[in-house]
This record gives sequence, structure tokens and C-alpha cells, in this order.
Amino acid sequence: MVTLREYGSVDGLSEGYWSTAPEDPRTSAAWLTANRWPEDGVRFLEVPAAGAACAVRTQDDHAGFPRMNCTDIAAGTGREVTQPEAELEKARAEGLRQLNVCALGYGQSVFPVPVPGPDGAHGAGGAGFDAEALVTALQEHARDEGRLLTFLHLDEADPVLPVLRARGWHVGVTDRYFGIEDVGEDEGGYLARFPADRRRQLRKELASLDAAGASAEIHRGDTVTDEVQQEVARLEACADEKHGIPGDPARLLRVNERLRTAFGPGYAVALVRDRDGRAVASATLVLGTRDVLLRMVGLGPGSEEIGAYFHVAYHLPMRLARATGASRVLFGTGNGTPKLRRGATARPLLSAVPPGAAAHGALLHRTNGAFTAGP
Repeated sequence: MVTLREYGSVDGLSEGYWSTAPEDPRTSAAWLTANRWPEDGVRFLEVPAAGAACAVRTQDDHAGFPRMNCTDIAAGTGREVTQPEAELEKARAEGLRQLNVCALGYGQSVFPVPVPGPDGAHGAGGAGFDAEALVTALQEHARDEGRLLTFLHLDEADPVLPVLRARGWHVGVTDRYFGIEDVGEDEGGYLARFPADRRRQLRKELASLDAAGASAEIHRGDTVTDEVQQEVARLEACADEKHGIPGDPARLLRVNERLRTAFGPGYAVALVRDRDGRAVASATLVLGTRDVLLRMVGLGPGSEEIGAYFHVAYHLPMRLARATGASRVLFGTGNGTPKLRRGATARPLLSAVPPGAAAHGALLHRTNGAFTAGP
């Protein structure tokens, strides 16, 4: 019997799992602590014999959080994948009780103990990590709880993927994660990579604030005041309303306050103000040593008329990256067209279900085909 320890937060895990200066902010304890909400249901399981811990979420029905529900993920729900209703019904019954290994914010979900580098800093290794032992322990735990074990939103380089494939798991692409891999040394270097007609369009986009008498600003760490946090919460609530989500400024403020406290100087806010000085668009951002992560965009009345979205979602995060020595900007999933038009690339995210989950395997096969089909 493999020892498995359960924690409600990362606080119970050894600090040895986390780098104090991660390249990607999603691999930090700060992200896993602050980017939470009370109903997310995420826990952390540690398997000492495997030299690893992982983020998991259990589910007992199909209500809420579709991006953490293996049935919705396998089916490509919300990703324009068409599935036969009969197969969906089979999968819903098959996956009523789930144990999903899944990340917060599509980041890392399996955490090997890092190997110290020659300077004492944490490396990316994990020589003591045993992926076979981890998967076996999770399978036993899921079986004991009567749950379907799945792995969701894995990067192609995730160390558990070779083990899952060798064991006959169904593995397929279920989403795409977008980012700009190189922001350039300056704005001119960024623009130079595009053909002439696209450069003209982007220059016009970049000039939209000046043309409207609007302004942009970036606040970081101590310069993110309480007033700025209130403005951001209001704008994020407006954005939620536009997407059919009840706007709750108080809830959004609580999350952003946790991020500000956890990340300190690694937390930033981009704002666009109209000619009257009113904040009409925002972005909350967190920094690693290599990556700037765009967490959420807020859009209020008056933002569309001046093209504010493109500034807070793309150009200001790139400006922040250049100013802090970062080279990449991470945008997340969703609609790829505006991201790709501004120089982003897409990395596949893969999900895996066990060999016995035939209904989920059929959905996953179809979703993988939709994502990997040629243009």
C-alpha cells in the first residue's frame, strides 16, 4: 500500500517543491495559494515514494466548472467540437464520480521535487521522481474512492504522459494554450517580424489611445494601490457580465488582493484611462523570471470605442515583459484568432483517460481529431 497524503492547500507541502524564482509564475506556491476561490474543490495529494505531489479535484456530478470536468474536457465542450448526444450520455454516466488531476489556470499539475542546481537554486529536474509510482498510487486511490481518474490540460512535456501512453490510456489534444514566445527587445523589434500590411495595422492599433486622448499605465507591487484594485474589480465584473457570468466585484477584489499579497512585486495591473481619466480597461498580471502571465482582462463602458482591449490584453503585457527582463507573455486558452494575429503561437494541451473509460475515450478521440485536423 503506497502512502498518500492529502492537503487542502499547498501550505502543508514541503517548501522543497517550489522554486523561489520560477520562470513560469504558475509553478510557484504563490500562484497555487492565491489563485483560488472557495468553491474550486482543488486539493493536493502527495506521494512521498514517488517524489511528487499533484493538484486534484474530485467531482460527484456534472454541475459547475466545466474546465475541471473530465467529461466536458474530453467532449470539447465550449471548444466547438460536435459530439453525438448518445455518447455524451454514456460518458456522463461513466464519469459521474471523478478524480481529476488538473491545474489551476492551466499550469502545472504534477510537481516533482526539484533537483538543486550547482548554485543551490532549484533546477527543473526531479531525479527522485517516479512517474510510474505516482500514477499507480493515484489509480489505487481513485479505485478505493470509486472514482474515474483522469489527467487534464497536460503540456506535451509532462513527465506522466509516457507512463500513461505505455499503460494504454487514451491521450488526446483537448485545448490550445497561447503565448508570445519572444516579445522582442523593443516595440520595433516586435513589429519587425510581421509583413508590411500587418505592421501598418498594428501601428494603427498602438496609436489608438493617443488618437482618442486616452492613456495607459502599468502599476506593479507597492504602486498597485487600493484605489487601483477597486477599479480593476469593477472592470472585471463588467467583463464577467458580458460573458454571461454574474458580476461580483467583491469576489474579484478578494482574489486580486490575495494575488497582490502573495506575489508582491510580481503582481502588476495594466490600466487604460479615457480622456476624462476614467479607467475603462484593465489587466491583472503576475510575473516569473521568464514569463508574464495575463490572468484576467476587465472591460467597462467606453473601452471598445478606443480599442482599449488590445492594449491591456497584448501590448501592455509585452511592455511589462520588456521592462522586467521577461521574454514571454502567456495568454491562456480561448479564442486563438486575435492572439495569433498579434504574434502568439499555440501549444497543445492534452488530456488522458484510462483504457477502461471507453465512452470518454470515444469523446477524446473525436476532440483530438478536431484540434489536430489540418486547416
